[in-house]
Amino acid sequence: MSGDDRNIPEENPPEEAVFKPSRWPGLIWAVPLAAVAIIAWLGISALTHSGPSVEVWFPVTGGLKPGTTKVQYQGFNVGHVGDVTISKSLNQMKVQIDFDSSMAGHLGPGTRYWIEGANFSLSNLSDIKEVISGPVIGVDPRPGKTVGKAQGLGEAPVLKSAEPGLQLALVTPELSHISSGSPVFYKGYKVGQVLDVAMAPDGKQFTIRIFVKAQWQNLVKADSRFWYAGAVRVSTAGGPGVQLESVPALLLGAVAFETPKGNAASAENEANYTLYDSKAQAENAPGSGAVLYQALFAGGPHGLAVGAPVQLEGSPVGSVTAVTMRYDATAKRLETLVTLALQPQRINLANGTWNLADPAPQMNAMLATLIAQGLRAELGSSVPVVGGKTIQLDLVKDAPPAALQPGNPPELPVFGSGGGDVGQVIAQVNDILASINAMPLDKIAVNIHSATSRLAALAKSRQTKQTLLHLDRAMAHVDDITRQAKAQLPAILASLRQTAAQAQAALASARGMLSPQGPANASTDEAGLPHTLYELSQAAASLRALADYLNSHPGALIAGRGD
Repeated sequence: MSGDDRNIPEENPPEEAVFKPSRWPGLIWAVPLAAVAIIAWLGISALTHSGPSVEVWFPVTGGLKPGTTKVQYQGFNVGHVGDVTISKSLNQMKVQIDFDSSMAGHLGPGTRYWIEGANFSLSNLSDIKEVISGPVIGVDPRPGKTVGKAQGLGEAPVLKSAEPGLQLALVTPELSHISSGSPVFYKGYKVGQVLDVAMAPDGKQFTIRIFVKAQWQNLVKADSRFWYAGAVRVSTAGGPGVQLESVPALLLGAVAFETPKGNAASAENEANYTLYDSKAQAENAPGSGAVLYQALFAGGPHGLAVGAPVQLEGSPVGSVTAVTMRYDATAKRLETLVTLALQPQRINLANGTWNLADPAPQMNAMLATLIAQGLRAELGSSVPVVGGKTIQLDLVKDAPPAALQPGNPPELPVFGSGGGDVGQVIAQVNDILASINAMPLDKIAVNIHSATSRLAALAKSRQTKQTLLHLDRAMAHVDDITRQAKAQLPAILASLRQTAAQAQAALASARGMLSPQGPANASTDEAGLPHTLYELSQAAASLRALADYLNSHPGALIAGRGD
């Protein structure tokens, strides 16, 4: 374009642009608006779905993570851990638990909290999952207004929710292998669990709280017996045997119980019982109505202990309640005073029943009668030499006179030195050895050697061999004669009978002719022919007797008549 053209005006000049703003914002504002909407929705959702929050103090435990660790009720997630703070003393930690709204009204007084999976326990094998995946917090809710602060448990409780049943306390001087969660058995069937174990402040005994489920609590009576059943035991108290309740009991420890037959009252909740060390001790333990006695043995107890059975003629009737060894300076010897309890119910009365309110007079009268017949107390073993020690009340033959000595309690007479089986065996062996040493063994040996030498020489001599040969031949001849006699014997006997009959007939004829008064008047005092006929009659009778004898004893012709 030239300079001249710039001065020429345009016929249609262009219009000027005018900015007109849009009624809607740009699409770029959609992103922040959406974010605001999401935040608002999350806030409203949190407000509408959030539940109560509780601060719980636990012993210091690792593995809890805010926002990650779950809170569970019977396997369902009902919340999560919001925050974890350790205390200034470093022995506790404060855990803030944020619950779902569904838990509102269920976190009232008595609600329990615990940590599962922090430690492995054989009593709850499900802990393996939590040990691998991380711990969770368990809750046992209670109805009521939410309690904002609570003290958590150091370990999971045995009963993780309210369950009806019977709680009892077992007392024992030794804990053995029992812990929280150990099973409780009745005749081998699990009916409950051990809740917890506590030691007395003085350390002299332990209290084991157990729980028996409601459907089985009627099995527990006031006279039930409890014992430790968590190990393999070789029992010798009532005879040799092996005691094992179950394999889980071997791993966890266990409690077992039985109830004697009777009409005992039902057990009361939180009642106290004794926990015995074995089933044998529980069965032999004295119950209501037991009568106490004592016996004084020379020497030490030789292994006799409290709980050992007392047997009357081999039948268990009680147990030992105390064993005290002491030294008698007057007699200059050791002695053992044993206190034992006899159970009247274990001895049936043929003519009457026991007065269980006061059975001592009846028991004393019975023992006094038996002691007069030789009943004595002895220290023995259920199995000779190696078995557990027992007190045996046995009737001893030719026992010296004794009586039931009065006292509190009365004293039973004893038999023997009280040295136990080993001492008695050693004493008997010593007596036998003394008798053997007193025997003239050297002379006996010389005589035996001389006698055997003579017998050997006699057996080897030529005369002995010839004598035995002749004897064998003679026996062979005797056998031949016997066989021949047996073959001819029937003919001989027939001939003898015929001869006897003919003689008898001839004699009768002669008597008829010569004696007008008959043979009845013939006697040994007459002379002449009647006397001769009488002798012939006797001879005929003898022949008949001989024939009868040979008929019964055919060998008499050879061997002669025996006396």
